[in-house]
Amino acid sequence: MSKKVSGSFTVFCRRFVDNSFGSVIGYNYWACWSIITAAEFTAIPLVMQYWTQVVPDWAWSLMFLLVVFVLNIFGARSYGEAEYWFSLIKVLTILIFIIVGCCISGGLIGDQVYGFKYWQDGNAFPHGVLGVINSLVLASLSMQGTEIIGITAGECSNPSKQVPRAIRNVFWRILVFYLGSVFVMGMIIPWNDEHNMHSGSKTVSVSPFALVFAKGGLESAGHVVNAIILITILSCANSGLYVSSRMLLALSQEGVAWNRLSYVTKRGVPIGALICTALVSVITFVTSFIPGQALYLVLTSLAGVAGFVTWFGIAMAHYRFRRALKAQNMELSILPMTAPLHPFGDLFTMIASVVCALITGYSYFYPADPVGLVGNYAGLVLCVVGFIVTKLYTKSKMIPLKDIDLVTGASIYKDADSQYENGDATAPTGPWYSRVAKRMVAVFT
Repeated sequence: MSKKVSGSFTVFCRRFVDNSFGSVIGYNYWACWSIITAAEFTAIPLVMQYWTQVVPDWAWSLMFLLVVFVLNIFGARSYGEAEYWFSLIKVLTILIFIIVGCCISGGLIGDQVYGFKYWQDGNAFPHGVLGVINSLVLASLSMQGTEIIGITAGECSNPSKQVPRAIRNVFWRILVFYLGSVFVMGMIIPWNDEHNMHSGSKTVSVSPFALVFAKGGLESAGHVVNAIILITILSCANSGLYVSSRMLLALSQEGVAWNRLSYVTKRGVPIGALICTALVSVITFVTSFIPGQALYLVLTSLAGVAGFVTWFGIAMAHYRFRRALKAQNMELSILPMTAPLHPFGDLFTMIASVVCALITGYSYFYPADPVGLVGNYAGLVLCVVGFIVTKLYTKSKMIPLKDIDLVTGASIYKDADSQYENGDATAPTGPWYSRVAKRMVAVFT
């Protein structure tokens, strides 16, 4: 929070912990979002099946890959503009979904009252403890993305003001969008619905958002919602390609990746890193040979576990950063924002990340499932091996607290604050209703 640097936490891991540790975290995060991007393109044919099953899966993946790639070629401005509209559409859709879903559950829309009857349909957790454990990977995948704030801070005009505001809004996003939408789905869709991906039925899988509208007799609205789901996937892929290319750029600038990848165009686009990352998404084309759902689950498992590694690295870097501040007798007042739960929040995050990463693939040991084991543990093995090899090759050591660099990059915030005070970054203006609308968009997008 006190430094504006390209690469964010991978640079901080190298600066506050150990060079080898930072390199592994950086490559892990690049691989994580490269896989997420690939997984999103793999999921696109699943969404398109709602309308047609004639077009080959690889054709859908290729077409939308080109769209996202073009958006990223034009730089951060193009990316930000696309994400603004993507986010606005998603926000409006989720709010409408929650309101309409509650009306459907209460019988105000449709010919059936659902209420909470599915909450009493059998016992809780029908798949037992293992079902809950297996869901951790997909849950972690869904929660990934909040750390993108740290990546984009390197291209913000005034990160000392913009980043803290964005972080504070995360709580409301989770409360309204994640928990609100899941709450509505739980009321209307039974856990064993034939349209669910793992129901065992041969019926084509349908998005739960579209299914809620369909159960309320709003089949036409289901088409609209499915289109919004497509936009959401494109938004995630757009963010994934942007973030992973910037991470690869940071690794190149730090000297731990091919130096040609550090080339940046006049628009600020790391074209080499962008192309390299986009090539990873070509693996989505194998969906024309392997069932898309199976590949999608393997990819998301790899990315989900990689997310735990990333969060461990972020918590470790912050823990060491705060300890270094204390060791060097620097006051917390110099920071634009502090984590109130330090050090317990850092320690809890590190422990929880390790535990979750280790137990997520427990159910794949017996009976043995090679695909599941690879999806859940291959990334962990590569991270450990990569750290050991890098450590032996570079002979790097953990940086003593008093030797940690807490100065480089910090002066940028002083300049940003002076710009803010001089009026370059202003608050929303206009009539009161316009200001309220703008602040709502700022909170939820």
